[in-house]
Amino acid sequence: MTDLYLAPVVLGVEGRLEELGALSSDDLGFQVILETNIEPRDTAERRKALIETIRRRVELHGWEVSLHERGVAVSHDDHTIVLGLPDNVREYLRD
Repeated sequence: MTDLYLAPVVLGVEGRLEELGALSSDDLGFQVILETNIEPRDTAERRKALIETIRRRVELHGWEVSLHERGVAVSHDDHTIVLGLPDNVREYLRD
């Protein structure tokens, strides 16, 4: 049953990435703080807070969301789809 939710989950995650990708660098940082109530101090905290922000408002139906070297991975069991990150999100993770 979980596999049937792949399309809505991927579309939800993609939608969140588009929303975040449309923000300026400052607005992206503020949005992450606003949605997670975490003010990240280093790269590891920014990664954690970003994933939490992406997951927020997306019903995952058993799918997991994590960062991957090529973007954001949406996975369940042996299935994984990687979505690319907008440039401003990549910069946010590097700062």
